[in-house]
Amino acid sequence: MSNGDLAYVVLAINPLGGLLVAIPMAMLTLGYPLWLAVATGVPLAYVQVTVVDVAWSQLMRMGWWRRLLERRRSPKIERLMASGGAFWSVVVLTPLVGPWAIMAFMRYAHVPQRRVALPILLGLTWIALCIAVACVVVPESMQRTAR
Repeated sequence: MSNGDLAYVVLAINPLGGLLVAIPMAMLTLGYPLWLAVATGVPLAYVQVTVVDVAWSQLMRMGWWRRLLERRRSPKIERLMASGGAFWSVVVLTPLVGPWAIMAFMRYAHVPQRRVALPILLGLTWIALCIAVACVVVPESMQRTAR
């Protein structure tokens, strides 16, 4: 594994920038094909979800954390808990606010990871494909306009 590959892994896992930085670097700098950038970028970005889920489980073992969360309950959160998290809203919001934030909110609403894994993965795949296609289309269109 080269330093560039390691940088790609770290960028893809990073919650700030994440796939928006990692995929262009992989495709334009490291020469990854579109399919490889998407196929590796999505699982790497999903690491954020796993980290939040594990950390949340550890925090829930602490009494002060549980008491803090119970004091902040609201009727809106209770309604979200009853619905279990809307599938399409999670798909759309994942690229906008980040998979780690979606998972943190879902855990706050007592929605387990297994209920939101598919919509989070779909949201990550959708944004990864959009970024990767832009990495192919934009340079080609710029070359055509330069001629």
